[in-house]
Amino acid sequence: MEDRGDDVLGNLPRTRPGRRSEKRDGGAAKRSTPRRPPPKPEAAEPDTVRNAVRAAAGVAEAGMRVANGITRELLRRLPRP
Repeated sequence: MEDRGDDVLGNLPRTRPGRRSEKRDGGAAKRSTPRRPPPKPEAAEPDTVRNAVRAAAGVAEAGMRVANGITRELLRRLPRP
């Protein structure tokens, strides 16, 4: 492949992607302070209101499923016109 600067590939870098240039190699060595680990999350207290709402929603959902099943069965058994 010819080395021309006016074609489409002329402005691409000549090195492989993912490799740091020599200009940037010194930046990692300058950082001498070690990084601190992220803080540990505190233990969350159980939220009684949230648990109560979830339980009520679960009971309501179960009730709706039962009602849906009964309605389908009743409609299935009705005679068709």
